Amino acid sequence: MRTLKILGFLLTYPSESHKEVLDECYNFLKEEKWVSERALRSLELFLEEMRSADLLDLQETYVALFDRTPSLSLHLFEHIHGDSRERGQALVDLTKVYEEAGLLINTDETPDYLPLFLEYVSTLPPEDTKENLGSVVNILSAIAERLKNRDSQYAAVFETLVETAARKPDLKAVESALQKASGAAYDLEKLDAEWEEQFAFENTEQTTGQNSGCPKAEDMLARINGYKEEERVKK
Repeated sequence: MRTLKILGFLLTYPSESHKEVLDECYNFLKEEKWVSERALRSLELFLEEMRSADLLDLQETYVALFDRTPSLSLHLFEHIHGDSRERGQALVDLTKVYEEAGLLINTDETPDYLPLFLEYVSTLPPEDTKENLGSVVNILSAIAERLKNRDSQYAAVFETLVETAARKPDLKAVESALQKASGAAYDLEKLDAEWEEQFAFENTEQTTGQNSGCPKAEDMLARINGYKEEERVKK
């Protein structure tokens, strides 16, 4: 599924190659018809902003958002486990899932890096893709709202992912996360302090799979492994 690969690509660090293929990206998004017309219009505005902006400005903006604002991190397990020991084991398990699917990580990013996760789920059947996006929909929704608080067009990418997920976000869980971290820019002192705190979704009902919230990373992995087992049985 090219749409999810493209959305993941748009969430990677901007380079000249991004600007060179924006028209091609839009054409694929339009032709595949995986996203709604409303989402496509929002993505078109985002692509137009990328097309017209200076590359250095794009890169500075990207770093300020995703590298210097912990609540906007593109590493999914950081929103669940922070830097705890549990995150390390979850990363190991997710790496094994990728390897079983024949995907080898050729980047320095950890396996919970959202563009990597999107590339993996893009290889699954549509319903399984939607289910796996649904497993992290609260996180995606919270990041989308935080990006809107920063007046960032990147919000369009996250809103599109939320729209295509199998379940709707738990609005109470998302609101609680936003109260803890709005996505506002940090100075260096506040940034250091934030990395030491627990993340908004850690050890809550939403991350233990209760009350229809966002399940633990282990639950997400269980769903993926369950799909793999079904495929083995079919064969």
